[in-house]
Amino acid sequence: MVHNLGTIADVVSRRNVIKTTGAALGIAAFSGAATANRSKGGRGGASEGPHITAHRGYRDVFPQNTVAAVSGAARLGVDRIEIDLEATSDGEIVVFHDARLDDLTDETGLVAETPSEVVRNAEVLDSGETIPTLAETLSATRPPVTMNLEFKDRGPLSWEEFAKRTLDVAYQYPGAFYASSFDHDAIRAVREIDPSVDVAPIFGSDTDENLAVARELDAEALNCSTGVLDEELVETAHEEGRAVNVWTIDSWREAKTPIELGVDGLIADYPQMATFGNDEDLRGYRDR
Repeated sequence: MVHNLGTIADVVSRRNVIKTTGAALGIAAFSGAATANRSKGGRGGASEGPHITAHRGYRDVFPQNTVAAVSGAARLGVDRIEIDLEATSDGEIVVFHDARLDDLTDETGLVAETPSEVVRNAEVLDSGETIPTLAETLSATRPPVTMNLEFKDRGPLSWEEFAKRTLDVAYQYPGAFYASSFDHDAIRAVREIDPSVDVAPIFGSDTDENLAVARELDAEALNCSTGVLDEELVETAHEEGRAVNVWTIDSWREAKTPIELGVDGLIADYPQMATFGNDEDLRGYRDR
C-alpha cells in the first residue's frame, strides 16, 4: 500500500484538490489510526492507541502546509492535522514553516519582511500550490478534524496580537483546535486572551523547563521529540493529566517505542504509522 503514496501527490493541485480515490481510500482503509479524539489538545492517557496527526498535512505525501495538504489529509481520515503559522510584513496570518521563502518556494526573503500579496502568490515546491492564509486553510479542511495550530513566527506583531488574529479566524472553524509552540510566550499569549483554548509546549530538549511551563499554564498536552521521549516523561505527564504527542514519526520503526510507552499521539509525515508500529499488525500485513 505504501507504493501508492507517490501517486497521490502527483495529482493534487488547488483546482483538483484530491481525486485519487483508489490510492486514497486504500490508505485510509489500512491506516490503523485510532478513533479521533475531538477534545482539542486532549488530556490523559491513550486508551485506544495513539491518534495520528498529519505533520504539515502529511508533508511527504502532499505539498506541505497547503490547501491540497489539509484537504487531502482530512479526506484520508486522519485524526488531526498540524500546520505552521507565520505573520507577513503586513500582519496576515499565513500557513508556512520556514522563516525564509527561499527553500520551499519560488520566492526569496523572510516571510516576516514580505507583503502578504507576494507571500500568498509564492508557489510551494513546484506543486502548483501557493502559500494559503489561515482562513483559507481552515476552510479547506473538510471534513473538519482537530487542528494543531503551531505558532511559528510572529513577524512584526506582538504574540498577543498574533494570537488574537489567529483565534479570531480559528473561532470560525467548525472543528476543534489547539495552539502549540516552541516559544513559551506564544502559548502564554493564547492563555491570556482565551483560557479555554488548549495549549501545548513543543520541545526537543530542556524537558524539565517545558514541564514547568506546562504546569504554569495548565497545558493540556506536551508535544515532544522522539529524542527526549522516555517512560518517565509519559508517566509524569499522565499523572498530571496531560497528553503526550511525539514528533516526527517517519517510519513504523520510529512509531514502535512511542506506542509501547503509551503516548497519546503520533505526529507523522505519512499515514498508517500506528499500524506498522505494532508488531502484531505488521505480522498481519505480511500475511496479506
